[in-house]
Amino acid sequence: MVFLKCIILFGLLGHIANGSPLKSEIMDLNPHIVGGVDAPDGYAPHSMALTSGYWVNSLMCGASIISECHVLTAAHCIEALLDINGQLLSTLHGVYATNEWQSTKHRTKFSGFINHEKYDAFLYKYDIGVLFLDGKLTPSDKWAIIALNFDWIDAGDKSSVTGYGRLWNWGPIATRLQLLYLKTIGEKECADGVSAAMPPGWWIPPVDQRVEICTFKGEGFGLCNGDSGSALVSLKTNTQTGIVAWGFPCARGAPDMFVRVSAFKDFLLNVMKTCDKC
Repeated sequence: MVFLKCIILFGLLGHIANGSPLKSEIMDLNPHIVGGVDAPDGYAPHSMALTSGYWVNSLMCGASIISECHVLTAAHCIEALLDINGQLLSTLHGVYATNEWQSTKHRTKFSGFINHEKYDAFLYKYDIGVLFLDGKLTPSDKWAIIALNFDWIDAGDKSSVTGYGRLWNWGPIATRLQLLYLKTIGEKECADGVSAAMPPGWWIPPVDQRVEICTFKGEGFGLCNGDSGSALVSLKTNTQTGIVAWGFPCARGAPDMFVRVSAFKDFLLNVMKTCDKC
């Protein structure tokens, strides 16, 4: 039986500014947007890029601004951004109010984090975490808080996702924020699509509609390494319904998996009661 996390997770990806992988940092575990277009300026004001690096800034993951004090992302993104003592890397920054992750105009740091207590790195379940902002964000009309959607999202919900992930498999990361429109699909269609894409003899985690949302547009359209933690947004309500989690990079004709935000209502509301230093 073969199981390679680097094939399935849309996890973390360290990249220097010219798009080459920073092999000494974090192994390629995440997804990027393939088949998208440059997002118009101001299209996703909730979007935040998580970056790190001493001498060269590296893109690590996506995230979303959900309050004046909190940023939502995938738990596996946060896990990969911890030092040997379990603390956030001192070089970690959040880049916001821009469509270019290398911008230095609006950057913030974080004072702490909380990952869901049931987070399972093997099954890719409960893959949700919250970062605490270390102070309020600089006032600007170029960023905004996105509302969380705690309603059940069924198949057929027209949605969008933005991110800075690779533009194609083993290709360069995006310098500008990418936008892709897609629809949610049902659990059976999702499970069948994932099974069809799985090489013979491989094992993959089960699809669980209770805590996950699936999307699919077609071969050549989807997520790739680097988009993990980014928000799935319902076009009908302009609210966040999911968090980029895992799938088969990149856009090979298989569904992409998102954390279902509504499944974690209690967790999120409890976390957002605290504002730490913010």
